[in-house]
This record gives sequence, C-alpha cells and structure tokens, in this order.
Amino acid sequence: MTSTTAPTVSWLPDAEATDAHRALRAWVRDYRDLAAAARLAGWDQQTKLPPKAQAGRGRTLGALSAVLHERATSSELDRLITAVEEVDPDGPEARVMRRSFDLSTKLPAEHVRETSEAASAGYVAWNQARERDDFESFRPHLEHLLELAQRSADYYGYETERYDALHDLYEEGSRAADLEPMFEALREPINRLLDAQPEPDTSILERDWDIDGQERFGREVVDRMGFDFEAGRLDPTVHPFCSGIGEFDTRLTTRYDLNWLPCSLFGTIHEAGHGIYEQSFDRLGLPATLTDAPGLGMHESQSRGFENVIGRSRPFWEFWFPRLQETFPEATAGVTLDQFVRQINTGKRSFIRVEADELSYNLHLAVRFELERAMVNGELAIKDLPEAWNDTFERWFGLRPPNDREGVLQDVHWSSGSFGYFPTYTLGNVYAAQFDEVAKQHLTNWDDLLRAGDYAPILAWFDEHVYRHGPAFTGRQLVERITGGPVDVAPLVRYLESRFGQ
Repeated sequence: MTSTTAPTVSWLPDAEATDAHRALRAWVRDYRDLAAAARLAGWDQQTKLPPKAQAGRGRTLGALSAVLHERATSSELDRLITAVEEVDPDGPEARVMRRSFDLSTKLPAEHVRETSEAASAGYVAWNQARERDDFESFRPHLEHLLELAQRSADYYGYETERYDALHDLYEEGSRAADLEPMFEALREPINRLLDAQPEPDTSILERDWDIDGQERFGREVVDRMGFDFEAGRLDPTVHPFCSGIGEFDTRLTTRYDLNWLPCSLFGTIHEAGHGIYEQSFDRLGLPATLTDAPGLGMHESQSRGFENVIGRSRPFWEFWFPRLQETFPEATAGVTLDQFVRQINTGKRSFIRVEADELSYNLHLAVRFELERAMVNGELAIKDLPEAWNDTFERWFGLRPPNDREGVLQDVHWSSGSFGYFPTYTLGNVYAAQFDEVAKQHLTNWDDLLRAGDYAPILAWFDEHVYRHGPAFTGRQLVERITGGPVDVAPLVRYLESRFGQ
C-alpha cells in the first residue's frame, strides 16, 4: 500500500504566523547564529586546526557549549514555547521545541561542559590511537565518555533500558526492542546473498586515480545532483562528515585515496545527500524552529539513497561514465560501462565499515548496535571491548579482525560520545528503500531521468514529501505518511536482491 498524496505542511510562513510563533522563531534564529560559531569551530577542528591547537579548541568548544546550554534551558525560552503551546497546542513547533527544551533542561550545565571537553579530547586520542593501532591509549578516554553517556541517559530517563534514552536522541521514538528484530530480519537474506556472490574483482577501482581529478569529478557530480556550492563547500578530512554550520552554510568533507576511487567518489555523494537535505531547510524557507530533520535515520535515508540507490545504479552511470573517461583517460583505458558498474556493486565480507559494500554494510551496524547496547546498559566493560568486538564480528561475519585498527578503533563515533547513533544508518537504508519504491511509482521515468543527468524532478519529489516538513513528524510517522504503511525491511531486502541476486 502506498500513499497517493503528500503530507500536509502544518506550519505557516512568518507573514501568516501568530505573534507567539514569530517571537519564538526570532529567539531560535538568534540561538542558531550563536550555535553556528560552535559548529564552525568543530568543523575547523576536524579539517584545518593545527595539532598544537587541539587542547585550546577543546576548551573553546566546552565554553561555547556551556553558553548554548544556558540559553537552551532559559526561562525566556520556556515562556516563548508556552505562548506557542497556548495558541497552537497541536502544532509541530510547540512539539519540537518543547521536546528540545525538556531534553536540555534534564542535563546539568557542568555535565554538558564536561561532556563537550571529553568529546574533544576523545577525538584527538582516538585519531592518535587509530594511527598507532593502540587501543590502550584510547581506553581511559572511552571509559570516561561511556560514563558520561550513561549519566546522560540517567538524566534523560527511560522506560525499559538505558540505551533507549541515548538512541532516542538520534531517532525519536525508536527503541532497542525495534532495532533487534530489524537486524535479525536482515541477517539471513544478506548472508544468503553474500554467500552467492562471485569472488569480487575491483582491479579497475584500484588503478591510479589522480587526486586532483577525483576532487574535480566529485564536485561536478554533486553540483549537478543539487548541492549548492554557493551555500556550501567541500574539504578533505580523515573521517568524512557533513556539517550544517548555519544559514546557507553547509560543509561537506571527504577522503581521497589514489588507489581506491570509491573512497572519495561515493563518500562525496554520500555527504552531499546529507548536504542537500541540510540546504533544503533554508532553500524552502522553513521557520527557524523547524530547520532540522526528524532524526538521523531520515538524514541517512538521503545520504545512503543518493550514494547507493541512485549513485551505484546503471542508469546513473550511463550519464556519468563518459565524463569519468574524460577526467581519467588512463585509469579508464579499456574499461566498459558494464565492467565499471559491476565493480562498484560487488559484495563481500570485509573488516572496515566505511569501505564496506552496500550488501554487507548493515551487518557492520548490527555488530556496533549489539556492542554499544551492552556497553551503555552496563553489560560490557571498556577493557573487554576489543575482545568482544572481535568475537561479535566473527559471529556476524565469519571473520576475525587482525588488529584493533581494523576492528574496534575504526570508527569516530564513540570517541565523541555518540552512543546510539549507529543503528540510524540501517534505519536510513530501510527508509531509502521504502521511498525508492514509492518515488518510482510517482516518477515512472526515474531511470530516464538518471540517464539524462536530470535530478530536478527527483529533488522536487523529496522537497514535497520529505524536506519541507523538517521535524514536523517523527521519522516513523513520515515513513507511514509517505508509504501508507509502517517501517518495513522488506523493500530493502527486495532492493538488495534485485541488485545482488543476479
């Protein structure tokens, strides 16, 4: 069953809004401007900051977080939200802002500052530990970050388990009890498809791909797909990310590898999916109170959707492969379109999540969900984490990591205290597959659009059904409104079978 009409927007432009709405929006705009300074400092820390400046930047971020927390918990904001609740009690702005205020007021200011400083120090320690394959040097930082995360969960409160309080920060209304069966439902079909895959040949992708050419080509691709470089930029970093800094300022980052084209190519498209979503809030004129996604699952549906559903499809490359040949004449010498498409869609079990293919990727998230759930719930100590990682990975993949750099140290998330984040990647894949089925019913010429490099109708569909709502609905509510049914892994399984089942 699929929806035939888009959800109704339930917010009004400033000219039609009540005085209470306009006052709250003005306050949030001021707050957003101040928060942009903290986001810019964080972006700079991961892209341009000199090594000796890291400690000072950590203090800067801690001070900014304390100021922001003080404002986000102020009686003035409470009064402004209450005024909106009185005139529009069922509206999205009242709900979204009240949830944000309630979450902020549950955390003591000193705890917020301590967490920010610990996350900044943790990121630096993780970077060094990963480089040296030295978990022990990172362990005390991770122990402290876990303790702070557990404390946060206790401040927030929860009904069933501590992990739910943290995961809810990233995906409102989602619970571990929902996630466990989701991963289990994916285990058998993914492993069945992996077992049936031929030995992958990625030799073309391992040729010399000039770094300057990679940067030019990546920019050209995401620019045409809809990322606005007059409202954003692209820079290199160790662990790619996208940051919505402030009004009309969205920053993408990527990582370049001379002998592995997918690293930057699909990494850039992935982050541009996030970036296009971020840019839509200002482009569509959403009120400052609603300039966000409903959760990271919805955000990941865009990044994973652009990267994989669109970016690895044959129709997409019917347009882009000739341009790839023009940019890299030596690397593409003797290569056909079919060969290239086949090599970017291989499936195999491997150790590194960010380098994993689309087929095996969700198994990586299952491992992380299982481990962080146990850590947060007090069932797994950090000192035992490397061994637990290897055991859990072997159970899901049948492989045992040869070292911690290719195991427990590979991801940045826990180094910043982001426990509960990982499952949103799989939720994003699930949402993306559901949207793909519905969008193709509306846009029956979907493949022809990709062959022509014409993404405007696709973006218009997402504008209408996803972007213009901001966080007015939760991720699960928005999925139900768009598809006519609940969150469901079946479309993702069908999608993976269609791409890898031949």
